[in-house]
Amino acid sequence: MEKNNKETLAIFAAEIEELKTRLASLEARFEELSSSLPEEEEEEVVTVPEVADLPEAPEVPEVEEVDGDTGVVDIDIVDLPVPEPAPAEEPVEELVVEPAVEPAPEPVAEPVDDLPEDEPSPAELLAPTGSYPWQTAKPGLPVKNLRSGISLFDRALFINTLFKEDYVLYDKSISDLNAVSTFPEAVDYVLRHFPDWNLSSDVVYSFMMALRKKLG
Repeated sequence: MEKNNKETLAIFAAEIEELKTRLASLEARFEELSSSLPEEEEEEVVTVPEVADLPEAPEVPEVEEVDGDTGVVDIDIVDLPVPEPAPAEEPVEELVVEPAVEPAPEPVAEPVDDLPEDEPSPAELLAPTGSYPWQTAKPGLPVKNLRSGISLFDRALFINTLFKEDYVLYDKSISDLNAVSTFPEAVDYVLRHFPDWNLSSDVVYSFMMALRKKLG
């Protein structure tokens, strides 16, 4: 074991001697190269010219005098661009709004009292009393308003059959009949406005009996 260590140290010593020899050779080579280099030239000193040596600035041309105190310089108008005239606007057609046409009022039923004096009323041309049951039957309890004397069932029946499902016509007729004061006037109204009613039918009987409750 000790012999191996000595051999290793001898190897290291030989390598160190070799490195020293190479180092000495490199130093000699460095000295040789340094001696062959030319001497450094002295740096040239750049002198900055003084302010007095600078060239003079060019003269600025004088500005022409302005016109009076307005501060406006005279300019030749000929050199200015002439603006092009604006295109003429086309005339706008005015919209004529026609007034709304109001619908013609509905014709109002002529009252029975407006019949000519020499013309007999429809009730006078009717068959004598007793020809129709509603002329002589007892009407029942009187009512002050014709609407209250008509039941809900009878109202639907009258609108669907006598007034051809026209509720507006039914309502207007009831309002007109509420305004008369006697039963003959009510009969005249019915015969004038509804000449196609079958006076012998049951539905007309129910309608006339409702009139009897109001007018007796």
